[in-house]
Amino acid sequence: MINLFYNELIKACFKRRTYISFILITLLIPVVVYAINYGAASLQTKIYGQMEDSFIFIGTIINGFLSSYLIVAILITHMPFLSTIIPSEIISGEYSKGTFRIYLTRAISRTGVFFAKVVVVYLFTTLMMFYFFFYSLLVSYLILGFGELIVFHKGILLLSEDDIIWRFFLGFIFSNAVMLTISSLCLFFSSFSKNSVTPIISTISIVFIGTAISFIPIDIFEIVDPFLFTGYIDVFLLAFYDPVPIEVFFNCLTVCFVWSFLFISVAYYNFKQRDILE
Repeated sequence: MINLFYNELIKACFKRRTYISFILITLLIPVVVYAINYGAASLQTKIYGQMEDSFIFIGTIINGFLSSYLIVAILITHMPFLSTIIPSEIISGEYSKGTFRIYLTRAISRTGVFFAKVVVVYLFTTLMMFYFFFYSLLVSYLILGFGELIVFHKGILLLSEDDIIWRFFLGFIFSNAVMLTISSLCLFFSSFSKNSVTPIISTISIVFIGTAISFIPIDIFEIVDPFLFTGYIDVFLLAFYDPVPIEVFFNCLTVCFVWSFLFISVAYYNFKQRDILE
């Protein structure tokens, strides 16, 4: 199993598409941070709103924590697309290239090959999300420094500097759980496809529909939404509530685990039964 995982890891590392998400994140985040720094005065005015007429504010609330918070809150809805880049091709690509005809006929189990691919997909998805969160913090700190963080929860909530990092880490854990579920969905489609485009389109379409259900205020949708993993894409924001809604995070993990298990199970069954010579 270790050799199969190493083999899949080497194949993933030598594909240029593996690094697309990391390159995009590396280039985009400094631009956004510089934009926040440049427009700090207007952004601060929008946050204070009408309070500036009643209170005197000393100093600035524009700092690295606020910058990172805004970056993650805005870009997290686009991370599902980046989460599909590797799983979309990891199975379908080998069908289209015919490599399965070579090594699946040898003395290795399909089970081992499949779960080696799952581990690689989960590893790269987790690395991408970790890099997204903490690279944002690093760049924001280098450009803007750190300080207190102002968020909106039942009014304006001021978080002290020593009460923020663990919240980012908490947000990373649960946001990553959602992205792993999306990667599992894409892997599911990849096991049925012979090209890498169809899994991406199918996955993003489902994410789009699920996100629409989360935002449309209809009774039936509000009942269904807690059971859809797409309803937790913005779960990162809840890590900055006071108190932290533990029950929502527990529901998030449960829902993501159930959907991921379903996607991986069906993909595994199809991978085991599929004719590699077709």
